[in-house]
Amino acid sequence: PCMSNTAKLNIQERNFLRDQSGMRLQLTTLDHLVQLLDPKLYLHLQSVDSTNFFFFFRMLLVWYKREFEFPQVLRLWEGLWTDLSANFHLFIAVAILEKHRDVIMEHLKGFDEVLKYVNELSNTIDLPSTLLRAEALFRRFQRTVEAIDRKDHFPTPTLRQRKAVTAGSLDSGPQGHDGKTAAVASSSSDAQGAGQAFSLTPEITRAR
Repeated sequence: PCMSNTAKLNIQERNFLRDQSGMRLQLTTLDHLVQLLDPKLYLHLQSVDSTNFFFFFRMLLVWYKREFEFPQVLRLWEGLWTDLSANFHLFIAVAILEKHRDVIMEHLKGFDEVLKYVNELSNTIDLPSTLLRAEALFRRFQRTVEAIDRKDHFPTPTLRQRKAVTAGSLDSGPQGHDGKTAAVASSSSDAQGAGQAFSLTPEITRAR
């Protein structure tokens, strides 16, 4: 659904609430997005005590106003005011992380190092490629969430169906009649594991 400009202004206004609840919600949503879109990077950030994502506080507070020259800020805000997502600014944050993930994972070993590195990105970020990357991440996010949705709403096999599948697998042997049974079973279990690895939190649902 489309959001009015007033609604979008209200989202940014929540950044400046005295109790900082608006910023905490955004940082929590960013945490969940990175878990979903780049689990390996998230694990590294977790290992260096950086999953509070406080190193993005400044960027999110004023929607990257301090990260670009004024003409680029206007272009960026024009992109943020599209109807792609009310939280598109968070996908820009993920895009920035993705761009620098190799440096972060290979060289940054603590929160202070991550904070310093991200702060020093000011006026070095290429806006056009970041916007393209953010949109691609948003499209991938949509596909992933839809897949999880379908899995969550897929009927659970009955006991009789499970027994029939098990019996068929045993009759076919490890490879099956056409040599594909084991591969299909493996793919099925991988898909189930992926679905179980992440559930749709309220923060993720709001990011759609």
